[in-house]
Amino acid sequence: MEHSVKELGHAFSGAPTNLEDGSMVFFNPGAMNHVSGKLLSFSGYVAIPSARFQDSASQLSPLLGGAPLQGGNGGDSPGTVLIPNFYYVQRLSERIAVGLGVNIPFGMQSSYHSDWKGRYQALDSEFVTVNFNPAASFKLTETLSVGAGFDVQYLKSKLTNAIDFGTICLQATNPAVCAGQGLLPQMADGHVSLKGDSVGVGYNIGVFYAPNIKTRLGVSYRSKVHHNVRGDANFTVPDNAVLLTQNNVFVDNRAKTSVTLPDNVMFGVYRQLNSYWAVTADAMWTRWSHIQELRTQFSSAQPDDAQVLKWKDTWRLGFGVSYSPIINKMTLRTGFAYDESPVPESTYRSPRIPDNDRYWLTAGISYAVFKNINLHAAYAHLFISDAAVNRTGTTGDQLVGKFSEHINIVGLQLDWRF
Repeated sequence: MEHSVKELGHAFSGAPTNLEDGSMVFFNPGAMNHVSGKLLSFSGYVAIPSARFQDSASQLSPLLGGAPLQGGNGGDSPGTVLIPNFYYVQRLSERIAVGLGVNIPFGMQSSYHSDWKGRYQALDSEFVTVNFNPAASFKLTETLSVGAGFDVQYLKSKLTNAIDFGTICLQATNPAVCAGQGLLPQMADGHVSLKGDSVGVGYNIGVFYAPNIKTRLGVSYRSKVHHNVRGDANFTVPDNAVLLTQNNVFVDNRAKTSVTLPDNVMFGVYRQLNSYWAVTADAMWTRWSHIQELRTQFSSAQPDDAQVLKWKDTWRLGFGVSYSPIINKMTLRTGFAYDESPVPESTYRSPRIPDNDRYWLTAGISYAVFKNINLHAAYAHLFISDAAVNRTGTTGDQLVGKFSEHINIVGLQLDWRF
């Protein structure tokens, strides 16, 4: 959601009806022809997440006796992330406007200690998309406008985890051979790194309706974007496990996977109560059910790696209040949102994305430095329900416990009209 610092101030509840900054290119291009002249918006967020794992009964495969997994709890997995945005909007005539947005619609990052209990399921995870979104808007009547744009989206990813070659040996061959080579569970760890990138395309459309100067209604749709990710799989194999690579497995090779990033629909309403107060509300439905599994295919004889996720569609509901103590000079905002997680249950919750339902509490301020230059600052704290995990890895290891999480987000934005 982090595509406008001004909108962060009231939990993005005004995003589909926003007229004050360039993020309308992304949230609702139908609103662009309400801009006079030209508008540039630059914004940046610092997201500071925290996710700490607490183990309860993580173990090796029950078929191998179910011994406890060795290691710690992984530390505080995510790192601080910078999220930039840029928008340009220009009205060409009384009825036509064009715009361009460059932002990051999807991204995640996590990193655990190399010896933690869940190392066979996740170590480092990095995923980012950069979206280029030209758009145009057309005013049908004095109260109704429509807009549309297309997206060119670049995706880059990196996933790493440890490999328990001791367990793999016992599952593949005679235990006596494994013991003779020192290939015992948790005693012969290797490593794999998957890196890849892709370019996908999509589109967005929006409708903006303002029956009077105090009321705005907006609805927008962003299409799904399909990515065919291609890259490299690099394996590190301990010396005593080289025998397990003889059939052209666990060797460096090319890899590919596909993912469909979801489409969504946003509905929003803005109502100005008087000269000082206004309220906003929005609802967004996202079709996360496009993501049922992430399956990586290899150019070697390595079997496919299939991560079953079974994500579900979600709703996000937001409400906000704005107060202008100095009209046309300063606005204060606050908001609340409920953000449903796509993860259905603990058995499908991956330590790469230990997501759960989120509750946004936000505050923000806008100030007109000059008549044509506005600054926006905002802060959000995301309360996240404890996320239970009971997930089985590819070698039968079971990660059992819970993640305690929260996120702080700080943003700063400049709008320049000329």
